[in-house]
Amino acid sequence: MKKEVEIICDENFIAYCGLYCAACPRFLDKKCKGCKVNGASWCKVKPCNIENNYKNCSDCAKYNDIKDCKKYNPFLVKVGEFLSKTSRKEAVKILKERGTKEFAEFMTEKKWVSIKK
Repeated sequence: MKKEVEIICDENFIAYCGLYCAACPRFLDKKCKGCKVNGASWCKVKPCNIENNYKNCSDCAKYNDIKDCKKYNPFLVKVGEFLSKTSRKEAVKILKERGTKEFAEFMTEKKWVSIKK
């Protein structure tokens, strides 16, 4: 039986795209330090956020709706969200409405990496 690991509540573990790294199985198994620390070369969202000095995509003023951003919505991510019934776009919406502290608390309480549909 696998021991349940406590998920920490920390705004620093909100990924640029709105995922909550502190609830990710790879993070909990200490195989990953989170998206903001790791050098995910495949991620198009991270460099955009760094270039624009954003904490995450909710800080972006370029798009009225995150669905219009091509870097944020590649085809394979859309497929993954459909199959997993999750929504990073909803995460960005919540981040805009409630801020990072409340988002981290919500995701920690739910034990979610991504917002469930």
